[in-house]
Amino acid sequence: MQPDAHLHRRPVFARVLALLSLSLLVVACSDSTTGPSPADEHVSASELQRLLVTDAEQPVARVLDASSGDLLGSMPLSGPGSYVFASHSGRFGVVQQRPQDRVQFVDGGVWTHGDHAHVSDPRMLSFDVQEGLPTHANVNGPWMSTFFDGTGRAVWFDERDFFQSQYRIAFSVETGGPHHSGSATVLVGDTPYFVVAPLNPEGGLPRAVEVYDQSGAVVSVVPNCPVMHGNSSAGSTAVFGCNDGLVLVRPSGGSVTAQKITPTGEMEGLGLRNAWSAPDASVILGQFAALPGQPTRRVLALIDVNSGALHPLPPLPTGVMDHWRAVEPVRNQVVLLGTDGDLYIYSGTTRQLQRVANGVVPALPQSGATTHQVAVVEGMAAVASPSTGEVVLVDLATAQVIRRINVDGAPSRLAILGPSADGLYELED
Repeated sequence: MQPDAHLHRRPVFARVLALLSLSLLVVACSDSTTGPSPADEHVSASELQRLLVTDAEQPVARVLDASSGDLLGSMPLSGPGSYVFASHSGRFGVVQQRPQDRVQFVDGGVWTHGDHAHVSDPRMLSFDVQEGLPTHANVNGPWMSTFFDGTGRAVWFDERDFFQSQYRIAFSVETGGPHHSGSATVLVGDTPYFVVAPLNPEGGLPRAVEVYDQSGAVVSVVPNCPVMHGNSSAGSTAVFGCNDGLVLVRPSGGSVTAQKITPTGEMEGLGLRNAWSAPDASVILGQFAALPGQPTRRVLALIDVNSGALHPLPPLPTGVMDHWRAVEPVRNQVVLLGTDGDLYIYSGTTRQLQRVANGVVPALPQSGATTHQVAVVEGMAAVASPSTGEVVLVDLATAQVIRRINVDGAPSRLAILGPSADGLYELED
């Protein structure tokens, strides 16, 4: 285990210059006249990754160097971040501020193409969206989506626009008025389809799911999804929760079709309540619960992106609830933070518990706990711990704590920016 890393500011290129200086020193001491080897000119993904962290109480977003804990940038917000997530490339972070009716965007300053990487100072984009109660979010391929409960509008951003400095809303759907809902993207090749749950005219949670194409035409509808809540997508599949099952959106012919699914077998009598996944993942993690009026039952299950099949996960220990959940697509792992403060690491392939990282954060109450968000990349999880003022990095292969980074305040929401897969990258200007 490495010692604690305390926040201190240093120039963003200091670490990179040190690495390059070391490479030159090795070359100078060598008898070789052929120049530095490729390994000398490259840095690892872990050296490039950054943490975008917001506070449960303070209106501030911080960008930290994940490999050292150094503070690279601090940016004011309208209020505490209510949810934080990363774009598919890892260059951009999105900060929702639900009570302040605002979404802001951070350029984390690291972006890669092939085995090349660019590094710059992190910055807050001048572009933002000010609209009522931003809540649920979804990322699939270059498409990022946010649903605004306060207006009932679902909006999508195309990350490719951001790379061209053309910051804009690329697509939106007016669902009929304010309500709690969600939105997601399905990709058929490079063609996106946009999935939303419209306003329930009788009030309460939605009871239908609609799929739109890029022209704004509705291409599929499921009208019988009572008490719709919870949604996610990965690749060519999206799921939306119903209290008596789920809606599965998948390719059909040259388009997509939404279909109501009623679980059977050991999943009989359960409905999807919440769902999570990640770009390029082969599974979607679903949180299922019993129908109203039935004995209490709660099951975490994996939804296979290719087949749509449901596969329950082994339960957590008695008395432990899942506080936060994340899917890591490269090694196909599912990571759960339990209310006991332990991190549970499952295989998305075998659906078996692989290992447990004990005592990552202090035990949490099963209700009323300040949010401890978890973000994952290949081989590593980052856990926000507002109760101790830390961000805790955990090695997913060994279940050991890599580093505890002390952060002023109560770090609660976070995302990992930069490359999400292991590898070596050549630095470019």
